[in-house]
Amino acid sequence: MKTEKFQSFDGTVLQCYLWNDVKNPKGVVQISHGMAEHARRYDNFASYLNRNGYIVYADDHRAHGQTSTKQSQKGVKGYHKGDIYNDTVKDEVAITAYLKEKYNLPVVYLGHSYGSMLGQRYIQLKNESCGAVLCGSANMKGGLLGIGAAVSNAQYKLLGGEKEGKLLDKLSFGSYNAKFKKDKTPFAWLSRDKEQVKKYIFDEQCGNVMSIAFFKYFFNGLKASYKKENLAGIDLDKPIAIFSGAKDPVGGNGKLVQKLYDMYKELGVKDVSIKLYEDARHEILNETNNAEVYADFLAAIDKMTAKA
Repeated sequence: MKTEKFQSFDGTVLQCYLWNDVKNPKGVVQISHGMAEHARRYDNFASYLNRNGYIVYADDHRAHGQTSTKQSQKGVKGYHKGDIYNDTVKDEVAITAYLKEKYNLPVVYLGHSYGSMLGQRYIQLKNESCGAVLCGSANMKGGLLGIGAAVSNAQYKLLGGEKEGKLLDKLSFGSYNAKFKKDKTPFAWLSRDKEQVKKYIFDEQCGNVMSIAFFKYFFNGLKASYKKENLAGIDLDKPIAIFSGAKDPVGGNGKLVQKLYDMYKELGVKDVSIKLYEDARHEILNETNNAEVYADFLAAIDKMTAKA
């Protein structure tokens, strides 16, 4: 793993990581990580992709990981001045263009959790990827997202954007661990692999509460992505592969994942697939059956790059 700096469209410098131990690469995988984590957590999976012919590139998103520490805006974790959701989507589009120009190879966007929610907007914009893998995702359109947007807007007006969004965090994630209380850890919903959960808990750049501003722009941005005029921007010829754990609370134990798949089918996406892993939780790349997940992701990526 090598480190790089990437200057995005507005001058923001993102901390990025490159895995390029590949002799004859057949494509590039651009990884977009989840909320309250960072790109270095994907080192094992990136090395696996290297061994199977893919260069891998990932950034620490705005207000996350090493990018957050470099920005150090008033020392507030999880805070970014501006529309963090749409700005981060623009970052991902710019990174794809950079990778396409640098390597002249097919680029696959792979987004996990928050990265997949960014991906839902990303695929609506003109971009140079050949397809997208959405992992730990969901179709969030509906009442709960509307409530989240309303509460975050109200808190932003009342308290400003820099404070930790503790109420918003509780509304978003408070119920996720309810079915896993026997594991006696607040992050059991992430994976059945207790060692992976422990690593997450002891990682200082994971699990922090994001700012009120983060939640405001995230909820409002994701809500807008379900508008007809935005959904109309999706390139129906580009494949979308959706993967999730059947016990992932983010995906409503599969229901919201199926809803996402159905939405893309109804829109007319020509090649959209879905796979739910029985008993698996949120971070399927860190699950006890991750060998199966790795192989399935590779097969989907191979299929996308072969068509490019």
